[in-house]
Amino acid sequence: MTNPIIDCCRFAGVARFEELFPYMEGGWKYHFNRYEWTGAVDLASNHIRVSDRFRHPPVAPYDPASAPEGLSIVLAHQGLAVNGWADTVGAGVFLDALNAYALDQWVGPHSKIALVVSPHEPTLAAEQVRRHGANPGVVAVSLPLTGTLMGSRVWDPLYQACTDLNLPVIIHFSGVEGSYLGAAPLSGASHANPLSRHILMPHLAESNIASLSFEGTFYRFPDLQVLFAGFGFRWLPSLVRRMDQEWRNFRSDMPWVKEKPSVKVLSNVWASSYPVGEATNPAQWMGEFSDALLDRIVFSSNAPFDEDGPAQVKEVLGDDWFNRLVTNGEHFMRLGATAEA
Repeated sequence: MTNPIIDCCRFAGVARFEELFPYMEGGWKYHFNRYEWTGAVDLASNHIRVSDRFRHPPVAPYDPASAPEGLSIVLAHQGLAVNGWADTVGAGVFLDALNAYALDQWVGPHSKIALVVSPHEPTLAAEQVRRHGANPGVVAVSLPLTGTLMGSRVWDPLYQACTDLNLPVIIHFSGVEGSYLGAAPLSGASHANPLSRHILMPHLAESNIASLSFEGTFYRFPDLQVLFAGFGFRWLPSLVRRMDQEWRNFRSDMPWVKEKPSVKVLSNVWASSYPVGEATNPAQWMGEFSDALLDRIVFSSNAPFDEDGPAQVKEVLGDDWFNRLVTNGEHFMRLGATAEA
């Protein structure tokens, strides 16, 4: 019998930014009530995409009653794109309104939200977590990526708030990385075409896992759990092997990293199944994964954007694999899964 579905990353958004005005204090709704902002909802809705080739019609309003039995973690995709905003103060106000809207509209018995926090001011992000993190509708925190890698100590106030409230961190690219100043850059330099940027998105996950591992973040916050969603997972074994090898060669340069990096990856880092199309022919690559590393992969549908539903995942990986992904998701949400390297 299949377990209730744990979807660790799906999306929702507002159809019109004016829907957020009732959730803004003071004169902020007047600040935002201009066409260059209110008329940009279609573009903001597409920031999860990286090319006109992937354009989609307006997303239907999300109904939490439609969530399958189990748990769906809902991310406000329009909030992720603030990593490309120059107006960092306005970004914080926008996220406060968007999170309040999400708590009001998207929470149900099987539907909870990931609180999207400001990537521009880590102390503000920590305040946002402490303000809303105890709400039963909040089950995770989502941090849009910037040019400051996640292992930097500037994020420590945020990580402290997340661990104090027992909330995992979910990372998903917004689609503006490598395009806008302020958002996370991609490999080498600015890439001139969207296809290059799309191909290189997994490098963001790899760079930040290396940063978290080698900057000692998981020693400072041993209970911190981080899920990299939407980046795939086939690259994990090669990354872990390379990190362990370089640690063996240069461990004297970083005495604060007391164990090989794979130990912390297996206790603090997760990856998602999406896009499962990159994981075809599992018999050809399954041998690269240890059993413990396979336990760090969870199901995410990416709905409603080019979604991988349970049927698609089962078609590629099989029923047993899908059930394992769901079980892993249950462990992720309990924050109780640990493994030996």
